[in-house]
Amino acid sequence: MDIQILKEIVLKTIKSVDPYMITKEKCTMTPGKKNFLVAFGKASLGMARVISEMFEISAGVVCTNENVLPDDGRIEYFRGGHPFPNAESVKATKRAIEITRSASEEDLVIFAISGGGSALFEYPKVDLEILNEITKQLMRSGADIYELNTVRKALSYVKGGKLTGFTKARIVSFVISDVIGDDLSTIASGPTYPQSINVNDAIAIMEKYKIKVPSFQRDDVVPRKDVDHVIVASNKDACEHARKLLKDAGYDSIYLGSSIQGEAREVARVLGGIYTEIERGNSDFKKPLVIISGGETTVNVKGNGLGGRNQEMALAMVEIIRDRRITFASFGTDGIDGNSPADGAIVDGKTFEIAKSLGLDPKEFLSRNDSFNFFDKIGLSIVTGPTGTNVMDVQIAIVE
Repeated sequence: MDIQILKEIVLKTIKSVDPYMITKEKCTMTPGKKNFLVAFGKASLGMARVISEMFEISAGVVCTNENVLPDDGRIEYFRGGHPFPNAESVKATKRAIEITRSASEEDLVIFAISGGGSALFEYPKVDLEILNEITKQLMRSGADIYELNTVRKALSYVKGGKLTGFTKARIVSFVISDVIGDDLSTIASGPTYPQSINVNDAIAIMEKYKIKVPSFQRDDVVPRKDVDHVIVASNKDACEHARKLLKDAGYDSIYLGSSIQGEAREVARVLGGIYTEIERGNSDFKKPLVIISGGETTVNVKGNGLGGRNQEMALAMVEIIRDRRITFASFGTDGIDGNSPADGAIVDGKTFEIAKSLGLDPKEFLSRNDSFNFFDKIGLSIVTGPTGTNVMDVQIAIVE
């Protein structure tokens, strides 16, 4: 497949999980006597816009990482911090608590939650600087997402379902999933999802990583269980839309699921092995064939280059599919890949030789985690800018 055609399919796939359109389809609940809105995360602006159009909102709070904020007298907008909460994150959260506390049992509180919400919406039990330092230490020490969220929930007044305990109103929570398995207790640290918070586990995790345990309040607001949760969109939705677009282009496809995870270049070896075996005719699948998958990988950063997990995977794929009739794209639905301006990259069987003719060595760029500069020089970057949504990453391979 022509690289430009695949790039157009990538852009349409991202557009298919636009938060405005997908939230609009799910807004079917009965309004309350008064309606209140609390939205936070990377997709909060789009979600808040459609909800405020479909319901008469008495008051609301939106916390986003977007640079330009709307001006709406009914709804207060805040620019929170990401990947770590800032003073505006805390200010927005405190204001949201004030608003939801004012709601009666006859009212409706609509929460709109998306990826990035753990940082953009926070009311910590310790000083913000202390919380951020603990989070950084956990990340540097290699703590997994379960450990990180266990500590975050214990040190927060709102995470782990506790946000719901501040209001008597009916609650509906719209969620755009950015995690493997669409686990509601994990997305944005599960602020509206009822769960038990084990403080002792959180302390043990901090001690495990030799982090000084701060003093903090143990008595929490009790999470409510009578909350309606609606998963508005997930990675599977993006993958299924990509399948439809490619079917319209005349390709059969298979979907490997949305649980792809692991170190990006190692995942490239596994996926690349599958692609090449199909291309060689050593499988039960008939060509041409599209293989679609989704999830979220990681990068073991050793160099000081620019890039992210999607570009890293594509760069690792360059040599694997060398001289093969394979075209491969890996991209994030949020438009941001690591510390670079790009969202991902597209490569094919000719990319290695093109790079060689330009004096570029893929292995050298890979060794310093400099995938963005490789693809920028060769003209194969996917650049969208922030998309205002996030349902993890998608990989598309066309084998011919």
